[in-house]
Amino acid sequence: MFKIFKVFVLLCLFPIASVNAQEAVNDPTKPLGFSGGTGTATGNAQETIQLTSILIADDRRVAIINGQSLRENQILKGVGATVKKIDADAVTLQQNGKVWRVALNNTAIRK
Repeated sequence: MFKIFKVFVLLCLFPIASVNAQEAVNDPTKPLGFSGGTGTATGNAQETIQLTSILIADDRRVAIINGQSLRENQILKGVGATVKKIDADAVTLQQNGKVWRVALNNTAIRK
């Protein structure tokens, strides 16, 4: 009888645990308009990249991606993507032959 009660309680708690797991995935601190994924280790590289700043001077171009200061042809640690090009409003990355562009999600642009 006690085993049946334990199974019944576990079956009742399973839907509650599923709802809590989905709520944990939704991050309320992510930037507005962020279209990235869950940030889990199983997500692809495009989902885990945050471009926060771009600096373009006469002698250098630097992008801040995931907190790392990167120049062209440097590799983004933790993701393994190479910075191919830094423009004023976006960065072009390459990984495993796949090329994609990450736009700067910032309303304040200094020139």
